[in-house]
Amino acid sequence: MKKIIYSMMALAMTTTVLTSCEDVPAPYSVTFEENTNTNTNTPTTPATGTGTEADPFNVAAALKYIDAGQNLDKDVYVSGTIVSVKEIDAANYGNATYLISDDGTTNGQLTVYRGYALGNKKFTANDKLNAGDKVVVYGKLVNFKGTKEFTQGNYIYSLNGNKAAQPTPTADLNTESTAWTVAEAVQKIQANQTATGEAYVKGIISEVVSYNDKYKSITYYISDNGTDKTLQVFSGKGLNGADFAAKTDIQAGQTVVVKGNLKSFTNKKGDVIMEVDKDSKIISISGTSAPQPTATGLTAKFEAGMDNFTINNITLPSDLTFVWKHDATKKYMKASAFKNSNNYAAESRLTSPAFSLAGKTSATLSFKHAARFFANAANEFKVQVSTDGTTWHDVAVSAYPTGNDWGFIDATCNLSAYAGNATVYIGFLYTSTATKAGTWEIKNVEVK
Repeated sequence: MKKIIYSMMALAMTTTVLTSCEDVPAPYSVTFEENTNTNTNTPTTPATGTGTEADPFNVAAALKYIDAGQNLDKDVYVSGTIVSVKEIDAANYGNATYLISDDGTTNGQLTVYRGYALGNKKFTANDKLNAGDKVVVYGKLVNFKGTKEFTQGNYIYSLNGNKAAQPTPTADLNTESTAWTVAEAVQKIQANQTATGEAYVKGIISEVVSYNDKYKSITYYISDNGTDKTLQVFSGKGLNGADFAAKTDIQAGQTVVVKGNLKSFTNKKGDVIMEVDKDSKIISISGTSAPQPTATGLTAKFEAGMDNFTINNITLPSDLTFVWKHDATKKYMKASAFKNSNNYAAESRLTSPAFSLAGKTSATLSFKHAARFFANAANEFKVQVSTDGTTWHDVAVSAYPTGNDWGFIDATCNLSAYAGNATVYIGFLYTSTATKAGTWEIKNVEVK
């Protein structure tokens, strides 16, 4: 009798396993979407506001602004009610992490990550934030691995209607056309007034110190008189963030407007150095010494990362947290808007860093790509070119995958129409619909 019962149980288990296996899709029909967003509740209020001091976003509008994925490098104002306070770190960094929403409930929450207190001051042991407090927060918004939040460095502009006595925020006074002098930049650093984000500084290059071949960056000094070594630009990038090709790409005597984070540090000798921190970029350059072209051509293998490419999510449904993603295991960039057996309408551009085609009369883009599950590859997977990073033009692609397998094929694009331009960008535009969301994989990108 026992043998009969055991046989029946084994048969039942086998049937269960076979039934569940029938629902398992093919390996590449699953999305690589990772939903780590902790703000999953839908806002209960309509989106309002423009993000300015006079007309702040409400939280619903801020969440929508993050979803749009545009102009996230700009500081904005957001009004809301504190739902809960996760931490006030008065002992170490003087910042706080808390959640806000429009109605003070957990519906449609926005994380304020490591923000400063009222008036951009550090939190002290006596400072308190309470659920129900009304705040206007100023800073940059971001979607960080699915969590929609104010990124580090934000601060409370007003608390329960009270504002601190403070100057107009840095971003409203400091622009490319109103860049600080080097002397003003140094004064801001000394007064600890540079924590709100990147700043524009205008100066004359007094010395070019070194070139870093690994990071394609240059360390140099600028001053107001072109002689003193007043402000160090440490491991800075070229025009519009492009890579430098050699130390000679910039020269003493040139006038530059640099955008970056300002700070001071003490070296091993005990000297206090005023500097523009690494990853700054030159916004404009002029002078008696003609600027050399920035790095000519482009190479991106995507073996270890995104190779300085950036992602602009033009249309990103709320159920997705990204479209493009670097696959560290297979060493390529991959785009998909397919998740949990659903197709989503999305549009996202993978954009190269700026590079130069100055001095060239012809140029060709080459890359390898694979794709499946698309309706029309030429309509859904486009290659584009821009000379300003804003206006994009489609270029013809020599070959698209058939969609029958995951094999990579070689493709080229003729960029000769853009030869001679000092600033060029390449964009890989992914588009999907609610009825068809293909997968596109790209690697070994090169322009020469």
